[in-house]
Amino acid sequence: MLAAVALAAGIWPLRVRRRRAANKVRSACVSTEELYISTRLTEVEVQELVTEFCQWRGVHGVKTGRWYAERRVKLFLLYLARGGYYHQCGRAEGLSLTATAVYLHQVAAFFAETAAR
Repeated sequence: MLAAVALAAGIWPLRVRRRRAANKVRSACVSTEELYISTRLTEVEVQELVTEFCQWRGVHGVKTGRWYAERRVKLFLLYLARGGYYHQCGRAEGLSLTATAVYLHQVAAFFAETAAR
């Protein structure tokens, strides 16, 4: 009887809400292959590109951290060195296809603008 009164009053839940499933954690693929093997650029040269990319983004009003800039530049270099399959490069880095396309576009714009000068 008490349950019927509580149900009529609207304080008894009709349906029990389940808790959300835990978020999935993506783990990126890690390669032990050196970047030099596929790009023929030393680590110093890659770091120079990263510094220039950070400065270029700063000129356009976007402050990019060095870690993110390095990740984007290396992704672009691997994209060029491995035949231009952005979905494979993105999956290897643990990125979505959209993020991969955006990152590659940003670094390509940097190279295009730098080459035009």
